[in-house]
Amino acid sequence: MKRHAWALGLVMALGCGKDKPDNPDAGSPDAGPNPTGGSFTKLEVDADKSEFNPISNIAMAVSADDRIGMAYFVDTGTATGSETNYDLRYREFNGGVLGPAEKVITVQRVFGVSVAFGPDGQPAVTYLGGGRDTSTYWLQSDVAISYRSASGTWTQQIVATMSNAAAIGNGVADAGFLVGLNSSLLFVDGKALIAYRDGHNANFEGQDWSAADLELASGGPTSWAFRMVAFSADGKDGFGGHLSMIMGGAQPALVHDRTKSGAQATGGGVLFQRRNADGATWSRPVTVATESSIANTQLGPSMAYDSQEGFGIAVQNRGSSRGDVLLYMDCPSPNATSCTTTGEWSTPDPVFGNGTGGWYPSLAFDPQHHEPSIAHYFCSREPGRNDTSCNPNEDKLVISTRIGGNWRETVVDEEGGWSPKLAFLSNGKRVVLYRTPVAALSKKGVLHLAVEK
Repeated sequence: MKRHAWALGLVMALGCGKDKPDNPDAGSPDAGPNPTGGSFTKLEVDADKSEFNPISNIAMAVSADDRIGMAYFVDTGTATGSETNYDLRYREFNGGVLGPAEKVITVQRVFGVSVAFGPDGQPAVTYLGGGRDTSTYWLQSDVAISYRSASGTWTQQIVATMSNAAAIGNGVADAGFLVGLNSSLLFVDGKALIAYRDGHNANFEGQDWSAADLELASGGPTSWAFRMVAFSADGKDGFGGHLSMIMGGAQPALVHDRTKSGAQATGGGVLFQRRNADGATWSRPVTVATESSIANTQLGPSMAYDSQEGFGIAVQNRGSSRGDVLLYMDCPSPNATSCTTTGEWSTPDPVFGNGTGGWYPSLAFDPQHHEPSIAHYFCSREPGRNDTSCNPNEDKLVISTRIGGNWRETVVDEEGGWSPKLAFLSNGKRVVLYRTPVAALSKKGVLHLAVEK
């Protein structure tokens, strides 16, 4: 792995890319033809109306026995007063059968969702829930989790309501009511772990959004302990703008970006943290990519872990000086403190860099061949397009897989896909959850699951 300065690595890598319209790959030259179409079975999960939020409103998890759990929001077409109601729903694909859609809860504020299977084999989902506290806008403002029982009943638990749940004795960090933005859920050693963004009083760019912290709740269902994971406050770091938590070997790890001007503002840079071997404390945020090098991560970076390869991160560099560039970075992880310094991470490998695309990346490792795959959306052969001006005759949802150092492309859906969520089943087959994109000619926003044949 080459480890040089960011600018040198990126320029050299992009200079080696090829300009081939049918395969807009800015990385290493491809050694063979790209498989296309027909390799996935496409299932319609939910056709009800939804939105394309700046924080993804869909999530997927795969259980140890290959059950695919999907959590997502839909617009009910009803309102509470003047506020639109959104149902949080759950649906499961198991043994080739798509189960019924289950309503979890109704909310008016949608700011992220996460799903995971608990130690009892039942799913749980996290989201922004609870009450408004003192706010007029934030009708939901708390960290919330809903557990499903074996009988199929969903029960909500409010985890935290105020910023001082993870108190550290700092007047800025401990003040506020908006907790639970963009939560990410794992179960570790029988306990639920919920990483979430603390937006404090959700009013001012400097006092609240730039001072946002990343915090963690552990325990459940009714008893919780809290920890500050990334302290921003007076440092104005805007931590946790878009965040994702995964298992990285024996301990969890986090990837996130900086968002400093609002709950759904553009995020920049890439930050990595992992829980230490003591099972309690966390490493400090390490800068994998600076805000100046990646100013717009779109829906945020995606991270995965492999027992042989270590950590990988995929991120979109939207609207960079070279246009839209999908980047891949990795770091081997031979011990519990690996990857906690910037120099341990590889220089970015550009996976996509011609035209408009590489959007909404979702990364996963093949459990059999230990190679990374990235699901992403190709918008247009023309550069500079936005999401409403993608070419419906060109756009597509693809998976780029690294094979022998080369990135090869597989088409998942010729109609494209917004915010794909990629995972591997135990047999090595891939599954992708996604919405039909905003530029689609029909079925705009419909939720689909693609299962590799």
